[in-house]
Amino acid sequence: MLISLMAMSVVAAATAYADEAALARCSDGTAERLRFVEERLDQRRSYAGWWWKGWTGFYGIGVVVESVQAGTEDDGGKRADYIVSAAKAGFGVGRLLLYPPTAKDGADAVRSIEPSDESACRERLRVGEELLRTNAKESVSRWSWKRHAANVAINVAGGLIVAEGFDESRGWRSAGIGIAVGEAMTFSHPWKADDDLVEYEQRFGTNADLAPRPVSWTVAPRLGGLAVHVTF
Repeated sequence: MLISLMAMSVVAAATAYADEAALARCSDGTAERLRFVEERLDQRRSYAGWWWKGWTGFYGIGVVVESVQAGTEDDGGKRADYIVSAAKAGFGVGRLLLYPPTAKDGADAVRSIEPSDESACRERLRVGEELLRTNAKESVSRWSWKRHAANVAINVAGGLIVAEGFDESRGWRSAGIGIAVGEAMTFSHPWKADDDLVEYEQRFGTNADLAPRPVSWTVAPRLGGLAVHVTF
């Protein structure tokens, strides 16, 4: 275990050294932004990865367990409850596989762009800023009423099928448990990226000042003629 931790530390140090050497080709302003963006993206990687793996595994186990119980249950109402629960767990797995949290990949997409010159550095920064904003959007989605309403609707629909269609009152208990689990998953979604974006924009502003400023000109009257003002 100790050897493994030491090896990980060595790899991390080597990666940091290589990154710093690469950023030396960027202008000071671009390099400073990149350091911030890449550091914050990497900080969110671990929790996002464990969150995604944990909930995917949890729902995956639910699919197996509920399916086995449905296949061995003789009572029609209980069997319907198990089938509905397996379907809801399968929906959870599918959603997580189709829409994993972007934060789980850290700054990998950013580092895939070699900062060979200032133009490449700015492209690397553009990708990093885009990831920062995507992560922030996903963080804020925890408060989306649509997500919470969908969670409630799916579980209530399942409860109605079991309780009303098969006259099995345990359907409502399963619906309540499903709502609680769905809310726990939603509220535990990686959430710090929105704070990262706020701090980034407060410190550096938007990326607009990195783009070449457009040349503009205006003509204004002056004593004895006209004056041309050029801004670039």
